[in-house]
Amino acid sequence: MKKTQVELESRVIVGPHGVAAEEDHLVMSKVVGIGVGSLAIFAVGIVWAWRIQVQTMADIQPDGPPPRPAAIGQYEIGIVNQRLFQQDWHAEDKISGQDQALRAGWGDQPGVKQHPGIDAAMKTVIQQKRNPAPTPAPESAPGQTPPAPQQ
Repeated sequence: MKKTQVELESRVIVGPHGVAAEEDHLVMSKVVGIGVGSLAIFAVGIVWAWRIQVQTMADIQPDGPPPRPAAIGQYEIGIVNQRLFQQDWHAEDKISGQDQALRAGWGDQPGVKQHPGIDAAMKTVIQQKRNPAPTPAPESAPGQTPPAPQQ
């Protein structure tokens, strides 16, 4: 079967199942031109935004940025720990000091460990509450009579 002139010049392709589709003919010069133009507009927008930011900062801080605060670099500012948990040894140092004090014990002589048991400690506390230590009487100045005891 011979094709007509219109069919030969047509960009419509008819597939084996009768589906018709037009050939893809892209004009690459237009695609590249639009891409380059978009990039140029984007670059102008970047420069413009940068200039606005620089001018705004100059208006807000005419003498430059403020000096660095003195608290920067401290372990704690207010109640906020400033170090990362992985780098913070403060809690471990505190706990190790308390643990060392517990292991050292207490006593009248250096190096003597004395740890009373819980029963002995509780008996001591109860005894101190029942029999408080007497308070010493205030001393009077020479020539004055001591105050009369209150009943």
